[in-house]
Amino acid sequence: MRIGIDCLRVDPEYFGGLNTYVLGVLDGFAAVGQGYDFQLFLNRGNEGFFEQYAGLSNFETVVVDDRSLRLRQGLCRTSLLSGSPGMYRFASSLMFESIREKLDAASDVIYTPTVALLCLDNRKPTLLSMHDIQHVHYPEFLSWPRRLSRRITYGLSASYANYFQASSDFIKQDMLANYRQISPEQIEVIPEGVNLREFAFPRDTAPLVMRHELPGRFLFLPAQLWPHKNHLTVLKALKRIEERHGYQIPLVLTGAKYAGASAIFKFLAEHKMDYVRYLGRVTFDDLVGLYQSASFLVSAGLYESNSLPVLEAAAAGTPIIASDIPPNRELEATLQLNLFDPLNVEQLAQLVMRLWGEREGAAEQASHNRTQIVAYSWENVARKYLQFLDRIAVS
Repeated sequence: MRIGIDCLRVDPEYFGGLNTYVLGVLDGFAAVGQGYDFQLFLNRGNEGFFEQYAGLSNFETVVVDDRSLRLRQGLCRTSLLSGSPGMYRFASSLMFESIREKLDAASDVIYTPTVALLCLDNRKPTLLSMHDIQHVHYPEFLSWPRRLSRRITYGLSASYANYFQASSDFIKQDMLANYRQISPEQIEVIPEGVNLREFAFPRDTAPLVMRHELPGRFLFLPAQLWPHKNHLTVLKALKRIEERHGYQIPLVLTGAKYAGASAIFKFLAEHKMDYVRYLGRVTFDDLVGLYQSASFLVSAGLYESNSLPVLEAAAAGTPIIASDIPPNRELEATLQLNLFDPLNVEQLAQLVMRLWGEREGAAEQASHNRTQIVAYSWENVARKYLQFLDRIAVS
């Protein structure tokens, strides 16, 4: 079977969960996809990001001319200003007709891992990973152009994609509740994955600790500085611990600066929290080292489709403090997590204080999670994708 994978809108400069997801799925396909042919549709700007797959016998890269693609994407985005889904659909069909023809000709099934369809009128069956619909629940976290773009492109994708992958049952139910044109049979729940070879293999983290002058014990919060990642609740909890108990529990932050950055840095400055370290964007090797060095991962998001940091921490052997949201409760069926109400500062402060002194219990949780995380390897995730794609191809 020929599987076309639309990676045209993958931004190689973005360091975040979406790119981790795309590469993870492709790594899984490369490991277990013998008997399938994969065509990666790329642009000149991101071709190098996928070079590791170019030499594989069952992978082929198809590069779309970058200049014309940018022009067509720009014209299509301009049509969003009309506020009309019909206008955008017309522009999309016109601008991307040649790409649609290439995708159809090269594929038996077409998979888009990047939240919305580029082509809305493919002749071959399409599978889409929409990932989440945060804009429905927290529109205030997004600028009006992003809200407009999401409303139109996600709505049209919900109407024209044939099948969907959801990373949790929560996301499946969320999509069904908000896009009534989708039926339950169209959505397959396939969880996110983790690279066990990278995260579980012990590393010498001493140089990393020395280079960043990290303390012996610290909490680790790896997340882009978006408002929905909920950094402020974590900072307020740590400040409450300092004021009430006199403890300054170190926290290390990584991630690029986005819409939540100004409020985060303002809070740190006003409360003189110099025991919180922001490292910005770090290399993948440093990220793995930070996971393995940390005393606890903190994943505080208000809304997630699933949680790559939770899976990565479990593989690294790092105990986990996570927000009590539906996807994390689903993961708790397999992993041992310490959950807290994501808007309850007092509850989080009490939880951190208790866990900080319970090293034996934390070690037991980490040991349990390292045995269970095997189920979430990208290889196992890819097998579920391929089983679903096989069903799609004959439907």
